[in-house]
Amino acid sequence: MSTPARRLRTPPGGTRIATPPGGTRVVVPTPRPAPARRPVPEAARRTSARHRRRHHLGFALLAGILIGSMLFGIVVLNALLAQTSFRIDQAERQIEELSQEHISLVREQATLSAPGRIAAWASRHGMRLPDDIRILHAPGTGSADPAGAGTSSRSVPGGPSE
Repeated sequence: MSTPARRLRTPPGGTRIATPPGGTRVVVPTPRPAPARRPVPEAARRTSARHRRRHHLGFALLAGILIGSMLFGIVVLNALLAQTSFRIDQAERQIEELSQEHISLVREQATLSAPGRIAAWASRHGMRLPDDIRILHAPGTGSADPAGAGTSSRSVPGGPSE
C-alpha cells in the first residue's frame, strides 16, 4: 500500500509549485510588484536637460580652449624655431666670409712683412742697412771717453740750454 502524497511547502522567494492536470510539476514564480515610480514634474525634466546640456557645453568649451591653446603654442614654437634657424644660417655665412677675409689678411700681412720688401722700401727712402753705417766720433779733449761722456758743462747744440 501506498501512503498519501504530502503537501510540499512553498520555496523561499515567493515561488509556488503548480500541478497541472497532466501530473507534472511546474515551478512558477510569483509576480513581484514593480517599484512605485514617482511622477517627475515637467519643470524638473526641463531643468535636468538644461543642466546636462550646460555640462556638455562646458566640457566642449574647456576642451576647445585647451586644444586651441596647445595648437597656438605649437605654432608659436615652430615660428621661433624657424627664426632661430634663419639666424644660425646667417651667422654661419658671416663666419665663412670672415674666415675668408682672415685668410686674405694673413696673406697680405705675410707679403708686407717680408724682409726683402722691407729692405727695398728702406733703400727707396734713403735708409741704409746697419753694415753701411759708419760711426763718427766727435773730437774730444784727449780722453778715451766717448764724445760728451765726461763733459757735462758743455752745451749741446739744439739742447735745452739754447
